[in-house]
Amino acid sequence: MISFGIKYWFVILLILLIAAAGIVLLLYFRNKDNRELTKNQRTILMIFRFFSFSLIAFLLLSPFIKSLKKMVQNPLIIAAWDNSGSIASTGDSLQLTSEMIQLKNKISDELGSNYNLVHYTFGQETKFDGEINFSDKKSDYSNLINTLNNNHFNENIGALLLAGDGIYNQGKNPVNMLENINFPVYSIGLGDTTEITDARIQGIKANRTSFSGNRFPIEIDTRFLKLKNSSLRLTVYEGEKEVAQTVITPSNNDYFYSQQFILDAGDPGLKRFTATIEVAENEKNTRNNTDHFVVNVLENKQKILILSDGAHPDIGAIKNTLEQQKSYDVSVFTEEPYPSNFSDFNLVILNQLPTSGKSMANIVESEVNQKVPLLFIVGGKTFLPQLNALAQGSTVQPRAGTAEEAQAFINPAYANFTLSENFREVLGKFPPLMVPFANYQLEPEFNTLFFQKIKNIETGKPLISTGIFKGKKVGFVFGEGIWRWRLNNYFQNQTHAQFNELLNQLVQYLSLRENEDNFIVNYELVYTEIDPVIFSAEVYNDVFERITNEEVTIVLSNENGNELDFTFDVRNNGYFLNAGNLPVGNYTLNAKVTVGNQTFSETGNFAVTAVNIENIVTQANHRMLYQLSAQTGGAFFSQNEVSQAIEDIKNSDKLKPVSYFQEMITELLNLRWLFFVVLLLLSVEWFLRKYWGIY
Repeated sequence: MISFGIKYWFVILLILLIAAAGIVLLLYFRNKDNRELTKNQRTILMIFRFFSFSLIAFLLLSPFIKSLKKMVQNPLIIAAWDNSGSIASTGDSLQLTSEMIQLKNKISDELGSNYNLVHYTFGQETKFDGEINFSDKKSDYSNLINTLNNNHFNENIGALLLAGDGIYNQGKNPVNMLENINFPVYSIGLGDTTEITDARIQGIKANRTSFSGNRFPIEIDTRFLKLKNSSLRLTVYEGEKEVAQTVITPSNNDYFYSQQFILDAGDPGLKRFTATIEVAENEKNTRNNTDHFVVNVLENKQKILILSDGAHPDIGAIKNTLEQQKSYDVSVFTEEPYPSNFSDFNLVILNQLPTSGKSMANIVESEVNQKVPLLFIVGGKTFLPQLNALAQGSTVQPRAGTAEEAQAFINPAYANFTLSENFREVLGKFPPLMVPFANYQLEPEFNTLFFQKIKNIETGKPLISTGIFKGKKVGFVFGEGIWRWRLNNYFQNQTHAQFNELLNQLVQYLSLRENEDNFIVNYELVYTEIDPVIFSAEVYNDVFERITNEEVTIVLSNENGNELDFTFDVRNNGYFLNAGNLPVGNYTLNAKVTVGNQTFSETGNFAVTAVNIENIVTQANHRMLYQLSAQTGGAFFSQNEVSQAIEDIKNSDKLKPVSYFQEMITELLNLRWLFFVVLLLLSVEWFLRKYWGIY
């Protein structure tokens, strides 16, 4: 069927045909030079000219032909092979590799000749026809499913033949992704499902930064299988020195226990700690009895300045808590004159400032104080319009009324620092704070730690929030009365530990100031052995304009003194370096850049830790594979039933070619033979005119 690319083509085509006829009549009837031609000669020339003009006009209307083409798509079979370390955790990896390759070859021989067959390996990432060596440090089934959907979108997938142990420790449970699986899954169960005697460390929660002289909490999650009433020692080492220990006695054969320790930070430096559970009798998998974590202990005593309009019990609670830490030097001013230069302080806490009589604008907005972190405690004396005018990232618009009571509930998505489970348990018992009855608005750079719960209704109003705004850290406590939290903590638990934890974490986060030198190197304190070690750097000239025309080099040294030299690449308006994956261990860095006649350097430490996820759980989860197969219309088979799996796939009525019709559009203007037709018509006309003596 012929269609046209413009509207009202029939009207335009009629006009063009009339115009072509008019041109032909004027050319051969009205032109006196053509009178010597006979009537038949003129008629022949008119026909050639009319058809050539009409064909050109027709093509100018962008005609095209629509047609339907039948497409046949043969079924595709995908074979996916689990390449994670848990497969080989309880056996000989070389023998297992050989067995897997034999299975792969068997499937290729029996299915590859009749179907389109492709192979994938999966673990921490999914690879097309990857090598089977059980080297992946994680198991991610959801990444496999997403990759298959992306790579084979709109293809006729007949079946997925999935060979794995069902253990996943990354991504989603594939059973919860059935909406993304529109093909049957035939599972081959690998690994050992036997429940074995096992004592393991499932996870360690610890902040990566502490201060010299402080104490910091860690939380170790453990699990014990088939070890009821067996007493096992959990020990924490710093290097080879024992720093904490306890004895755990499981009360059943599937026992979970979380143990918290408070450790001394000690001297400054990057500290590597090891947590270990003693090996139980008959325990086969001992690689999950040990785990490591790293803490960066910083030196330099942190100077904290507290400003207030008069004395207040909140100040006393904060001062008493901070002074218990050897790393804090606290100064308090409850009346003017306040210090005007904050540059000597790591954090300034403004309790109920600004007030109606003390704007604080000349101090807070002064150039020398621009990068000093601030913590605002908002109370009854705070003059909210002036607080908004300081433009520190929050806007509090008061409504009718003065204040209201609000309890705190934690934001689980808060990530700037962590709080222990013990704190989370007591938080709900803390008395309410007096907060402004107002509408709150925070800039996107802020993250809320606690929200307000008003009359037992959880709201989206912030109670404590922190963020990095315009290059400096800022925090807000939108209420007064935190001294009651300290008293309540002691009343409920006979200790201030949980309140101290909150305040220490908040102050420690805010008081860690960013580097303000001409040369800044950014990096993580801890990398894993499977993640690339990435650095970024910024270089500034004397007027603190960012520049990228100088060469930045860095030397990485491990514990054995071996050195690696790198040069940063320029990316956008900064420097970037991907040093790749590094072996496990502690490293020092020394980066340098020369700007003019000055050489700037940055030194530091970081650690690369081992990934032990695949050794934590080694009992195969064939139940998950069975569910996945049953709910997608496939079937589950053991490793010895591969031949049956192949026969089921061959006999499946779902593995059929899929045919569909695809609409094809062909533009006539692109057909070369039409060009030659027009050329032939014009050429014949021109030849006859010359032959008959018409010029």
